[in-house]
Amino acid sequence: MDSSNGHASQSSAQVIKTVIPNYKPDCSLCQIALHARNQGDFVCELKHVVVHRGPFAHRWPGSLQVTAKRHLKDPSQLRYPHFIHTQAELYVLESAVRKTTSAKHMNVVKFGNVVEHLHWHLIPRFANETHPNRTPWELADLSAEALFHTPFTVSRDDLYAQILSDLDIFKKNIQPPFYSTAFFIRPIATEAQQNFFNQPLTLQQKIITTHHQDFECFLMQRNYLDFAWDTFGGEADPGETPHQTLLRELYEELGWKVSDSLELTRHWQNGMLRGFCYLVTPDKKQLLEQQPTRVESHEVKQAAWFPLNDLVINKDGLFSDQLCGRARALVAAEPDFYI
Repeated sequence: MDSSNGHASQSSAQVIKTVIPNYKPDCSLCQIALHARNQGDFVCELKHVVVHRGPFAHRWPGSLQVTAKRHLKDPSQLRYPHFIHTQAELYVLESAVRKTTSAKHMNVVKFGNVVEHLHWHLIPRFANETHPNRTPWELADLSAEALFHTPFTVSRDDLYAQILSDLDIFKKNIQPPFYSTAFFIRPIATEAQQNFFNQPLTLQQKIITTHHQDFECFLMQRNYLDFAWDTFGGEADPGETPHQTLLRELYEELGWKVSDSLELTRHWQNGMLRGFCYLVTPDKKQLLEQQPTRVESHEVKQAAWFPLNDLVINKDGLFSDQLCGRARALVAAEPDFYI
């Protein structure tokens, strides 16, 4: 982090995207998640899982091993939004394998008895199998040739390339839970900050929209998934309203309570309401601090101030399209934006 002005440099965001936050060096599947793209049977990496051809691929073409990016044993140990995301990714992977292989049906198996790291095996089963009613484990002693009445003529590499192509089609159809997120914004000029925060949020919003080049935004770098810079906030738990989600997430990530908030814009994706974005005043004067006091959170790698205009123009491509979409909607005073 650049200590001269409090802004994080672009190089600080260059981290290994596959590192999981609770990595265990003695876990073989943590090693897979860490070194995913260097594995010879690597297929793809989604937001919550790493995908390889797996131990059944040489016998049942199209088989996948799906490894969670968190070192947990069971799906019920995931937070509910992460569980929903992971299940959605399993759904699109299974759908892509089924379509590509024309499988008669799919075995989707989760054990974890030997390696206590959450993972699944996706195994297509075919109409021309010699033992269609037996599990892959029961057929371990049979050769690959003895499993089928007729051999496969499609190369394994071509098959997995087609699975990836079909996967892109199915990925467009998944819809995650809504999120709520906070814009923490202040004037860059120190002498203007106190007067700005004395104004009501509706007036703050108007000032920001007309002079956004004079403001900066407090962001976090996530300590999981894609390690991207983002506004503080997160996805809803079951039964929460957008504002309840906002309050809970800010307390979990920062230890802050909210004294005032104003909904600014809503994020739409694939025709569905995706997120709610708020201008927020914390209960104390944290935003007057150069390095605002906050609790340590396993979800936050670091936090820093960035010029708001950097989010709007994204000249160096440091920020995600979603974050830039929020910033552009904010400065344009748009109540809705679509990405």
